[in-house]
Amino acid sequence: MSPNGKSFVTSVGTEVSTSWIHDNSGEHQISSEGETGRFVVQGTRDKFSKVGTFSSDGKKFYFLMVNGRTTGTELWVKELATGKLEPVLPGYSMEEYSVSRDGKQIAFSSTDPGGLPSLWVAPTDHRSSPRHIVSSVVEDRPFFLPDGDLLFRASEGGSLFLYRMHADGSDRRKISPIIDLASVSPDGRWAVVNAPDENEDHTYAMFALPVEGGSRVKLCVNICTPVWDAGGEFMFMNFYLQDNPNTYALPIRRGSALPDLPSTVITGIEDLKKLKSAVVIPHIVHSVFSLSLYSYTTHDLHRNLYRIPLQ
Repeated sequence: MSPNGKSFVTSVGTEVSTSWIHDNSGEHQISSEGETGRFVVQGTRDKFSKVGTFSSDGKKFYFLMVNGRTTGTELWVKELATGKLEPVLPGYSMEEYSVSRDGKQIAFSSTDPGGLPSLWVAPTDHRSSPRHIVSSVVEDRPFFLPDGDLLFRASEGGSLFLYRMHADGSDRRKISPIIDLASVSPDGRWAVVNAPDENEDHTYAMFALPVEGGSRVKLCVNICTPVWDAGGEFMFMNFYLQDNPNTYALPIRRGSALPDLPSTVITGIEDLKKLKSAVVIPHIVHSVFSLSLYSYTTHDLHRNLYRIPLQ
């Protein structure tokens, strides 16, 4: 407030997110045509959007972008060798997506005017329109399995569950109660989920849940983000809300899709630093093809001061 009480000064800021790809030749901005790397909140279920994913052969990068042409985020693909950019499903807004192993199908969730998400499946060759998978419950977080089935999250009776079904919506099978579905191993054997924890010290934890049944494995607590590389050689882990801009790559144990974990639960960056086998990557990585090919997002905050007169 000014001394004479006739005006006050305020600060207005905007956060700009930019996604990058790291490869053997350095760092490359994914696109300058719009904003990438957004944090998504839907209703009471906060979650990080899947900013981008590499194709199974590492030649393409799929990503969500806001560019003003479509309300919300639209899916684009970049040819890594040529830099060519194009929309995958022009005009379709989505919050999450998954690309099939052969690159021929996209599964995605889209929110209706009432604010409720549901699942869609579309061919990437545009020979037919996206197909809505009709359901009586709210469904989102789709992930393709190697055999073409989908893992997804469903809200049922006030609770959230991990489900599996064929890509046409048939043969639905309930797997386990969860809070969120974060990633799936390349072999399709494990899903990383956020789920209630029996430990009274932690209400929720991130678990590796066997898709075909069996005992789950606790990976970490707090807001950690375990994901695999495309070849299933490493699990990459970081903590978004802790002051350390690094990701730690944990080698996968031979004959398993999981790394060797410490005897005590991983609660933060300091626990990851103690793992002698971990490889440190100096970014918060969100999609990985290999140790030398991954994507990450930077966030820049721009602020300006404004004097507001009082009438």
